[in-house]
Amino acid sequence: MVNSQSPITQAQASKNLNDRTLTMEPALEQENNKVSIIKYSEDLLVEINDLIKKKQLLDAVLVDASMVGFLFPSEVLLECSKLVPQLIDVGGALIFLAQDGAVAVIRESLSSPPQLRIFSNYRELFDLSTNIRHYVRLAVGKDTEFGSDRTDLAQQVLMSVTPVLTDKGLDRKTAIEVSSKHNLVLGLIDNYSSLASLVERCKDRLNEEQVLETLKDLEKEKSIYPMFSKVPFLVESFKTQGSFSIQEYFLRCQILTQGQIDSLLLELQGTPKRERMTLGALAVKKEMINSRQLEVAIQDQTFYGPSESNDKVKGAAAGTAEEKRVQSLVGHLGSTDPMSLLQNMATNRDTGILSVENRDLQFKCYFEAGKAVNARIGKMHGNDAVVEFASAWRQGIFVFMKRELSEDLTKDTCKLSRALEKLLLDAALAQDNTDVVWKKLPGGIDAVLEKVETRKDKIEGEPLIDPKEKKPLSAKDMDLCKRIWNALDGLTPLHRVIRSLQDVTTADVAYCVGILWDYQLVKVPEGDLATPLDKFQLLISMVKEQIGSDRSNAFLRLSFRDTLGYSSGARVFILSNKGEVGIDMVAIRRHSSSLTTVLQDLENWQVKYIEYISAELDKQTLLTIIHNIHDKGGSK
Repeated sequence: MVNSQSPITQAQASKNLNDRTLTMEPALEQENNKVSIIKYSEDLLVEINDLIKKKQLLDAVLVDASMVGFLFPSEVLLECSKLVPQLIDVGGALIFLAQDGAVAVIRESLSSPPQLRIFSNYRELFDLSTNIRHYVRLAVGKDTEFGSDRTDLAQQVLMSVTPVLTDKGLDRKTAIEVSSKHNLVLGLIDNYSSLASLVERCKDRLNEEQVLETLKDLEKEKSIYPMFSKVPFLVESFKTQGSFSIQEYFLRCQILTQGQIDSLLLELQGTPKRERMTLGALAVKKEMINSRQLEVAIQDQTFYGPSESNDKVKGAAAGTAEEKRVQSLVGHLGSTDPMSLLQNMATNRDTGILSVENRDLQFKCYFEAGKAVNARIGKMHGNDAVVEFASAWRQGIFVFMKRELSEDLTKDTCKLSRALEKLLLDAALAQDNTDVVWKKLPGGIDAVLEKVETRKDKIEGEPLIDPKEKKPLSAKDMDLCKRIWNALDGLTPLHRVIRSLQDVTTADVAYCVGILWDYQLVKVPEGDLATPLDKFQLLISMVKEQIGSDRSNAFLRLSFRDTLGYSSGARVFILSNKGEVGIDMVAIRRHSSSLTTVLQDLENWQVKYIEYISAELDKQTLLTIIHNIHDKGGSK
């Protein structure tokens, strides 16, 4: 995710952040002084070292990189990772935050090196630590939409976890004398009941949040084995469909430390093969865990760990009425296509919410006695959300939870105005029409297209004629065509363009792209940015050897000013103090520039730069440099 060859520089990042300030709320400082928020800048390492000098290990350090994304040198991340043991407490993390994702360096134990985790959206980050949400909101802005604190899959895993008493917890339970919320929850833990069951039993005296907070306290007191750290690990295992060992389970769920595992492995290695036992059994023998915790570990490994075909559906073992909040179905989209899944939900006549997660997108549909009532995918609501899911989704993790209508589905726009059967027919037609368009394009939905600027008058003039219907497009369709035309920059694949539009179905995008293609308003771009950029940088390096860095940099700035000045196209390029030329991909998309336009601007800048240096170099030297560049460029 971090691009070590990215042209953006720390100086540029600092400049971009000059107009952005971050203040820590006094109430927040009193609430928790073990979380620090800093902005990404060229002084990032200095600021981190200043935190280290305070000699207080922090639970989390959040680095606001929302203005530059992850376009900073990978060396910065590596240097920061080396400082994590001096900065972050065990179980904490150093987190780099972009607008739509995060990179975390997590300190999982005292002895093992920090682990790198990449989060494609904030919901995944909150699965790691729901408490971090408030600080993330402060770091990247209060108006940022994060979605729900926990994904439905993470919620299901959490509610299915079985709290297990440690020896200390068992002793405490048998000695209960006074009534308190801690003792109430402790008294109900029987090592077999799930969290969902405990919440149901406590509902007359404690709500779900209070039960969770009490269990966290019991976990800190070591009265129960760690259970909250299981959630992100088990969610990740289920999503990747990968197997894991008991050793990895104990370590990632923080049930055993790396030191304890090392001692167990060392003892096993010194034991004759015939006398060896499994690592889990040895941990029980050494009283590091009890036998019930080992049983729970094996159950989790059986349910979440096997790497099997992705069409297998897993049931949620909700054995009692108390566990009705745990979903009855969880699995992967595979041989079960979206249409069949929706039909199955309707046939079962259950009441609850079906949610399907695919990367940073989530489809949610509320069923009432088998009738689909409300639906949404991010900003896409109602009928469109169902059609989009049924016609365009091929991957994802689905979870059905028996619960009431959630707040994010209560908007009037989320209500379905058509029966599910009719929406599925619409989806089938949309899928067929979309496939026809993708077959026209080289690469289909992965094709990269750019607008043809010379035909701009066509898109801005009279309504285009639908070649199939032989009638003018509606005003709504024309507006959508213009919107999509502007979004095609010659850099972004169509599937990413569709995601960026957020409120437009894949079928509608395909329809407009098909018309734009037929009218030759879009094309497949010729060439790429990397090659001409590399050649320009090579030219600069060779010129520096002849006339020195200072003069070369001065000519670069002058030629840039003469070529692009203060135009919107100038914002696409990055020029560091060291004379490094780069291109800001984010700026290209933000200013709706096309690849052809950027390439032309880059060529004009290079030509003007050559004009300037021609006054400093003799003709033959300059020609030799240019020939060398073309020879090296051609050999790449």
